[in-house]
Amino acid sequence: MDFYALDAYHQLTYIIINRRSRRLAYLTQADGTSFVLKLSLLTLLLSTACSQTPTPHLPSMETISIPITPQLSQTPNTIPPPIPIETQATVTPGEQRWCNDQTGTVHSEVINVSISNQPLSFHIYLPPCYAENIDQDYPTLYMLHGIQADDSQWVDLGISNLADNLITSGRVEAFIIIMPWQRTGLDIEVALVEELVPYIDETYRSRPQPFWRGIGGLSRGGGSALRIGLKHPDVFGVIGLHSPATFYDTVYVSFWIREISKEDMPRIWIDIGGEDSLRDATLDLIALLDELEVPYTSLLPEGDHSPAYWSAHLEEYLLWYALQW
Repeated sequence: MDFYALDAYHQLTYIIINRRSRRLAYLTQADGTSFVLKLSLLTLLLSTACSQTPTPHLPSMETISIPITPQLSQTPNTIPPPIPIETQATVTPGEQRWCNDQTGTVHSEVINVSISNQPLSFHIYLPPCYAENIDQDYPTLYMLHGIQADDSQWVDLGISNLADNLITSGRVEAFIIIMPWQRTGLDIEVALVEELVPYIDETYRSRPQPFWRGIGGLSRGGGSALRIGLKHPDVFGVIGLHSPATFYDTVYVSFWIREISKEDMPRIWIDIGGEDSLRDATLDLIALLDELEVPYTSLLPEGDHSPAYWSAHLEEYLLWYALQW
C-alpha cells in the first residue's frame, strides 16, 4: 500500500492500525514473553525483613504473568476509529497490479434524465485490468465534446488508445473516462450533477470524492466544464479547458469563483492555440484568474481550433489530469 496516496483520514487510520504500542514494546521481552514476578521470592524477602522469628517453610508459588494491554490515546475525538477490515480498500491509486489485459474497453450507454424526461447517452472508457482487479477503485474524468460533435468525439481523437499506452507503460495510474453527449434541449449541468455522476458512482468502481473526479471539455464543452466545475466544487476537484468557448460575462465567473473557498478551489488547466479565434476571450479568462489569485496551469502553443490541434496535445491533457491524482 502506498501510504502517501491515502487521504488524511486514511493515513491516520493506517498509522493507528499498524503502529506498536510504546507500552507494549517497553514491557515485552525480546522473545515475545511478558515479564513475570516470582511471588515466592517476594514473600521470602518480606518475611526476612519484617519478622525476627523463623518462619515455616513456604511452598513455592506458581509464576504469574502480568497481562499487558496496548493503549491508544485517551484524548476524545482526536483519533477516528479504525475502519473495519472488511470495508478497507486493498488497492489504492498509486498501486498498479499486473494482469493479462493490456487494452481498455469503450462502450456506450443511455440513461434517462428524470428532471427533463430525456435520455442521456455517453461513451465510457474502462482501463486495462478493470475486469480483473475487482477490488480496485478509480478516479473518474468527465470529458465534454464541441458544439458540432457528439459523445464519440474524444474517442475519435484517440483518447482510449492513448490512455491505454500511458497506463500500461506505468506513466500514469489507471482511471475511468466518461464522455456524455450534450444534446440540444438537455441541461448538461443538471444531467451530469444529478443523474450521470450518481449513476457512475453506483454502477462502476469509482472514487466518489471531488478530489478524485475531474471534468474537462473542448470548445463549447470547455465552456460547460468551466461553468459546471466552478458551480459544483463539491462534485469536481479538477477542471480542464481545451480551446474553451466560455462566452460568460466575467461577472458570472467572478461570482462563481468568489463563492469557493481557497481549500475547495478546483485545480484548473487552460490551453488554446495561437491562431484560435477564441484566444482573446481565453486570455481574458486567464487575466481574471490572475486578478482573483486563482492558481492554474496554462499552455499557449501555436495551433488553431481544429481536431488536429486537440489530437496533437491530447497526451499532455491526459498526463496533467492523471498527475492530479
